[in-house]
Amino acid sequence: MPDLLVVGTLHTLDPSRPRAGAALMRDGRFVKVGTREECEAAATPELKFIELGEGCAVPGIIDAHGHPLLHGRMLAEVRLQGAASEQECVERVARYSQFVPAGQWIRGGGWDQNLWPSRDFPTKALLSAATPGHPVALARIDVHALWCNDLALQAAGIDKRTADPPGGRILKAEDGSPTGVLIDTAMDLVRRAFAAPAPREAEETILRSLQALSAAGITAVHDASAGPEVLQAYRRLAERDALPLRIYAMIDGQGAGLDEQIALWRETPRIGRLTVRAVKFFADGALGSRGAAMFEPYEDESGNKGLWLMEPPELEKRIAKAAEAGFQPCVHCIGDQACAVVLQIFASKVPHDLRPRAEHLQVLRPRDVPLLKRSGAVASMQPTHATSDGAWAEARLGHGTDRQRGAYAWRQALEAGAPLAFGSDFPVESFDPREGLKAAVARKTASGAVWMPEQRLTRLEALHAFTTGAAYAEFEEGRRGLIREGFDADMTVFARDILTVHVDELPKVAVQASVVGGHVEHAG
Repeated sequence: MPDLLVVGTLHTLDPSRPRAGAALMRDGRFVKVGTREECEAAATPELKFIELGEGCAVPGIIDAHGHPLLHGRMLAEVRLQGAASEQECVERVARYSQFVPAGQWIRGGGWDQNLWPSRDFPTKALLSAATPGHPVALARIDVHALWCNDLALQAAGIDKRTADPPGGRILKAEDGSPTGVLIDTAMDLVRRAFAAPAPREAEETILRSLQALSAAGITAVHDASAGPEVLQAYRRLAERDALPLRIYAMIDGQGAGLDEQIALWRETPRIGRLTVRAVKFFADGALGSRGAAMFEPYEDESGNKGLWLMEPPELEKRIAKAAEAGFQPCVHCIGDQACAVVLQIFASKVPHDLRPRAEHLQVLRPRDVPLLKRSGAVASMQPTHATSDGAWAEARLGHGTDRQRGAYAWRQALEAGAPLAFGSDFPVESFDPREGLKAAVARKTASGAVWMPEQRLTRLEALHAFTTGAAYAEFEEGRRGLIREGFDADMTVFARDILTVHVDELPKVAVQASVVGGHVEHAG
């Protein structure tokens, strides 16, 4: 493999040398960072170049929270993102159903009732009428609610007599019949009716997602909850060196079999570009479906304080088990009560050197911020959530309340001294890191309004969260996250300088290349 020399504007993020004119890569590492002359002098005769021109290079972008299997599957299903009404969703499904054999499941996702005129949850009526020959299950944009037609409910055995499962809710009409919407763990009643993907299908689905990520400039992703079949698909891909980027996978710790998975991956925690040394738990649901666990009822639904997907005593027990095995606990926590409880558990049960991760940390009251430092938690947050949710979040939280002031509060976490790792939570949001950078810096909703500007970050702070911060969150700050001699040669190349273009122009800056371990995995 010849040396690779990148020449132009390099934002290294290395405090000792923030900018460089060139970087030389050999055998998967940066062997020289400095001027073009210095790097050419250190190069072998067989040399390839990337000339940046008006563009720039930064350390490889890392998405610290995403769901590749779900994303890859959704690329082949009905897409409901941006639909302006329940009727529009139904029309999209009806068109799709024309190409699906009768009796076969139709799946899809991306609907968001907050974009519709009434903002009410959909029901099964229109969906059932439009798809009489197919069971249909459609995930909400946050994947914490499932909209089903009659055939899907029948396949799952859900009727008037079906009780809410722990951590879930079956929405019902006044006569007690299910409306067609299932919240959080109630979704599992329908999901059990789906056929498990064949091994080759799982690999192809994952690769479909990873290739799209690579084209967007992403060089590593943290898979935030991988079940046994996904982990085995990653293992097979890693063993034959077929992964186009690095994977830091979190074992799904929500169901049975956690002990077996921990024992299995303790033997081989790293295989090529795959690392498995973390466990993911879910404390509560999501804000959009009013499942996030709150201290006080939702402002727009009195009496509802959200849902615990795992009751705190059981959550504490499982977190402690993962920590005792030396695995990093990563916990989905969105509501203010869930965030506070998770940080308290971290503080009492998890050594700081395991770097426990609060995934989302979406609503943390200012009074609970000291728990961040005391727990040693990594704030694993997703900036595009704020710009997507800002138009309706205050309706849930209440304007000017303590919990609203601590909502999607990246600066609050950063100033508290917490390591900040950014991701996207794709496919809930776009995986495009340019959109993430813009959201973190501008905090503009779709209407152009700036929501909670006091929580905005500088361009450099946001870029650090997608690189050095995300590398820290996976224990790799000693080898990734900087363009530095001896570090892994991971790099994202842009056609313009992302630190100087106008913030609104960031999503339009073309990705020229994604480099992983010195290999150009994508070239634009």
